[in-house]
Formats: sequence, structure tokens, C-alpha cells
Amino acid sequence: MQRNKNSLSSWKIRDVILIGLIGVIFGILFFIFGMPWTTFVSLSAPLGSLIAGNSLAQSIGSAQVAEQVANAATIGLWVMGGPISALIVKKAGSAVLGETLAAVIEMAIGSVWGVSNIVYGIVQGVGSEIGFAITGYKKNLAGLWLSTLTSTILIFVFVYFRDSYNKLPLGYVFSLFVISYVSVLVFSGILVYLIYKILEKSHLIK
Repeated sequence: MQRNKNSLSSWKIRDVILIGLIGVIFGILFFIFGMPWTTFVSLSAPLGSLIAGNSLAQSIGSAQVAEQVANAATIGLWVMGGPISALIVKKAGSAVLGETLAAVIEMAIGSVWGVSNIVYGIVQGVGSEIGFAITGYKKNLAGLWLSTLTSTILIFVFVYFRDSYNKLPLGYVFSLFVISYVSVLVFSGILVYLIYKILEKSHLIK
């Protein structure tokens, strides 16, 4: 029986080192992204009021609305470790390992979200992994685009139950989903692909 070249058994030392480097680099970036979190929330307040409406903002609190919108608008920043790992290493488990390691590094540095970072990292990594796994890690653009869909869906389902979105108006919840997808598409899709192409042209990766 022919062994799948993308299976876990096909991992090489070089792949492990690459994932380690990606995890450290993005763990530091994730920590930096989290530093201006209160600013992100403040900037999201006007958009939150617009899509939530005065009645909802008053019932659940404008601060909570602003935080929900900020989380949706910036989620793509914290998903980047998974897809860049899968694009570079192209092995089963690369997105999960890269994203989870980055979350662990972020937590170790001193993230305000603490141990919950690891849970988020696993969810985000699995979401990205599914998209690349569908294409067998062979089609970069297709896998990356699918990963933006699968990661957004999985992350949003997780947040939906964690934050009891079932108690919120459907239109507002749908708006949060759309904002989340745009964020993931821009940061973990377009930006990640540009980074990958720059590294490829620089011959830093094969």
C-alpha cells in the first residue's frame, strides 16, 4: 500500500523546525495584536451601534456590542498562523500545530486571555486545517480559500455557543458572521498569501 506523503509519518525535521519558527513568530505577533485590544473595542463602537441598533445596544450594553464587533472584525489576525503553516509545510496537522503553538507562545509571553488562548488556538487551527485537507494540501489558492470558510464557520460556531448568540437577534448574529468572514478573508487569506509569495520569491521556502 502506498503511503500518503501528507501523512503525519512523512514529517521531517525541517518541517518541525519550520512549524516551530512560525509558531514563535506568530505567537509574538498575536501578543502584539492583543496589546491595543481596548483601542480595537473603542473603534468598533460606532459600527456596533449601527448594526445592533439602539434597542439591542441598550438591552445588552453598548460595551458588549462593541467587544463582539471588535472580536469579529479582528479575528482574522489571530488565525494567520494556521494557514501560513499549511502553505509552507503542506503536511497533515501543520495548520493545527502552527496555530496552537503560536497560541501557546502568546500565552507564555503574557496574553490577557491566559490559558483560553490554547483552546482558541486549537479551534482556529482545526478550522484552517479542514480547508487545506479538502484539497490534500496540493492546491494553495483553493486550500487557502476553503480554509477561510471552514475556519470562520468553526470559530463562529464556537463563539456562538460560548457567548450565547442564540439569545441575540438573527440579523445581528448574521452581521457578526459576515464581519468575521471578511476579517479572516483579508488577514488569513489575502495577507497570508502575499506573505507566502514574498517568502517564495525570496527563496526562503521551497
